[in-house]
Amino acid sequence: MSPSLAEALRHCDLQPGQTYRETVNGRTVEVRVLDDAATPELAEQVMLLPWVEFPFTPVVTVTAKQGSPQLPEPLVLQIRLGP
Repeated sequence: MSPSLAEALRHCDLQPGQTYRETVNGRTVEVRVLDDAATPELAEQVMLLPWVEFPFTPVVTVTAKQGSPQLPEPLVLQIRLGP
């Protein structure tokens, strides 16, 4: 915000929770004065049920072991050229 706008707003009697609109140079300017309480927009965005229900019986069980993975031996191809 520019210093002149901030200085102009200091001289206004702004009330918490109020919204003020004014047309300046053909444009509408809106000033919203926030109070310490939660705004209705924020209260509507809060998730009231943040949990998810998962199935009770597992479909697949994965067991992990610490250490190096056991990989199969690499495949070696023998190619013969000519007769």
